[in-house]
Amino acid sequence: MSFSQKIKNFEIEKNEFLREFSNQYGYNGKIDIIRENEYPHLKGSTIYPKSVFTSFTKDLTNNLYGNPHSRNPSAQNTSKRVDQVRARILKHFNAKPEEYQVIFTQNATAAIKLVGEIFPWSIGKSNFKYLRESHNSLIGLRNFAKESNSPNIQVVTEDDLNILFTQCNFSGQRFPLSWISQIKKFNTEKSKFLVLLDSAAYSSTSLLSLIDKDNSPDFVVLSFYKMFGFPTGLGALIIKSELNSILKKRYFGGGTINAISYDKPWQEFKKDLSERYEDGTLNFLDIIALDHSFNFMKEIYMDYKFITKHVTSLIKFLYIKMKSYQHWNGKSVCIIHSNNDFSNNKIQGPIFNFNARRSDGSWIGFIELEKLASVNGIHIGAGTHCNPGCMAKWVNLSSDEIIKNFKNGKLCGDDNDIFDSKPTGTIRISLGAMTTIEDILIWLDFFKTYFVETNKVANIMETNNVANNIRTTEIINNNSHITLKRLILYPIKSCHGFTIPSSISWPIINQGLLHDREWMLISIETGRALSQKL
Repeated sequence: MSFSQKIKNFEIEKNEFLREFSNQYGYNGKIDIIRENEYPHLKGSTIYPKSVFTSFTKDLTNNLYGNPHSRNPSAQNTSKRVDQVRARILKHFNAKPEEYQVIFTQNATAAIKLVGEIFPWSIGKSNFKYLRESHNSLIGLRNFAKESNSPNIQVVTEDDLNILFTQCNFSGQRFPLSWISQIKKFNTEKSKFLVLLDSAAYSSTSLLSLIDKDNSPDFVVLSFYKMFGFPTGLGALIIKSELNSILKKRYFGGGTINAISYDKPWQEFKKDLSERYEDGTLNFLDIIALDHSFNFMKEIYMDYKFITKHVTSLIKFLYIKMKSYQHWNGKSVCIIHSNNDFSNNKIQGPIFNFNARRSDGSWIGFIELEKLASVNGIHIGAGTHCNPGCMAKWVNLSSDEIIKNFKNGKLCGDDNDIFDSKPTGTIRISLGAMTTIEDILIWLDFFKTYFVETNKVANIMETNNVANNIRTTEIINNNSHITLKRLILYPIKSCHGFTIPSSISWPIINQGLLHDREWMLISIETGRALSQKL
């Protein structure tokens, strides 16, 4: 297809999208200006807005911020700004300051770990239940329960008594907030359910309200990187103030104590939740940067409801298109890991997760797809996404298979994307406030070009282990006359390909094209093969 024809098709598909979603998409026509002014770096990489860095740099240039554990003017300046950001976070989530407090952490995972450390585990009595779709960081809490000799560590599904709710980071599925009030009905004078919400994925494009304290979670985990793109080394735990009296302080560091004896096991901790559990010096510059990120979101997008509408229009269009793709023989290209049609943002977030098959039914490896996308300047997620429960649910990869594969050499993060004829991971496309319809159309064009087979593929047979030759001119198939226009081999793994001129032939050996991926680059420091991930 010529370049001009591609542009024409883009316009046709864009107009098709706008006819249905113009009232939801693009912040009343501002999206193109937002992308041009605030996200010029998206042409090459990531998602943080330019104006945040501009205002943050100006702030640091004009003001002096020091360690808040001191009482000098720069330290007091820092303390004031940190307190303002805490209040701003609570306001963003409609949480009353007398009911909730904010504890800053390194990231969302550290916030989850902190809950496990301070939770009042009762030896032999405390139970721990987690949703099958939970992220690894939440599953990791079961080790605290195991150490406390918990009589019940249980994985639950939607059909069970559900103890947690969240947006699934794997498929984007959102579970009902009404589960919280249902869970609270099981509280008694002798036992109480405490609910932890991992809101990292959900809060990136939707607003969570904690206005109804009695029917809200007790712990809420946040990732400001996922919300704003910057700062990256900062998360938070929003926690109910009423829990202060039952939580347990184990380790302690600088800034969390009122008094201490060096040679006796005695110390008195600070009473305020944030001061009590924020060990060591706060990442105060990133907290100040967070203030600028809040300013940017309010100035550019005005309200989260507009972000929600915007991403919902895009994810639904993406779903419709990807679901419609078929190979020449009528077989679907995409196996979509969702039971939703992506039209209802209350039950589905802006995450599209899938695997792909060839026309013969064989799986397309997620590493293959991810690397080809990277070469084309497209950034997607690929792997298990730290979610073994979803791998079991959607790919039917059981725990026994994971253990068996590990013993046979399969590790998380390696390049073995098909193991025992089954995918070991999936492809995830995540949309954000700044995603445009052009981004979606570029992805769809890429995917159709490389993975949707419109004609029957010729079989190239090898005989007696003797190398055959192939020309980039013509291949005769049983049913049709096919022209092979271009042949590319990659002599060095993960490096640029070499196009074979159509005027010459090229040998095929048992391993494939001669010299294809015959060499690789090795890191002199680690001895490991370099790939596009490194």
